[in-house]
Amino acid sequence: NVFATMNSLDNYFPNSVFANGNNSITTNNNARTFNNSTIGMTSGKYYCEMKSTGVEAGAMIGIIATYPTSATNRADNNPYAWQYINGGTMKNNGSTQSGTWASWVSGDILGIALDLDNNKIWFSKNGVWQNTGSANPSTGTDGFTITAVSSLPSDQAGCYFFNCQDNSTSTELSYFNWNFGNGYFGTTAVASAGTNASGIGIFEYDVPTGFTALSTKGLNS
Repeated sequence: NVFATMNSLDNYFPNSVFANGNNSITTNNNARTFNNSTIGMTSGKYYCEMKSTGVEAGAMIGIIATYPTSATNRADNNPYAWQYINGGTMKNNGSTQSGTWASWVSGDILGIALDLDNNKIWFSKNGVWQNTGSANPSTGTDGFTITAVSSLPSDQAGCYFFNCQDNSTSTELSYFNWNFGNGYFGTTAVASAGTNASGIGIFEYDVPTGFTALSTKGLNS
């Protein structure tokens, strides 16, 4: 079983620094574009986590259905991307979306639950699902509707990737430490592993019912 990582081979425009088996990314202060996961998703339900160890204004994580095409190709302006931004908003196609979204800072652990069978996405902060007080991917409640993979235009990648971005060109940097199931944020193991009915991967918080890690085994689970 091979877990996803972030894709160091698609880094020409972001020019980020990769470490820890390509699970940790440090942004470049001259670029305002995104990095993607190695594995794309077309169906199924997937969960992952990210812990930041340093956040610049405009840092964001989420999903996107394309590759970066310039150093200023921002994910939050893309019609086929949904981004949870550290200031406390969720954006798609340049527009702030409805719902209640907590701000996040260095040390917070964010979760993403992506349901491509029902075209919904959820974001969590430190185990608390955002958008509404009743948001719950395990029950399918109050997920945010995304475009179905089958409806993506031909100029897109034909799948969704997990992604991250630092939308700033200041001298400060953002540090994204992803856990796609290997049980670590950078070099630090999760503090206390949550439940995971799929049996694939180790995460800080409980994996929502019916969701699994993004991995070669998870794609076929």
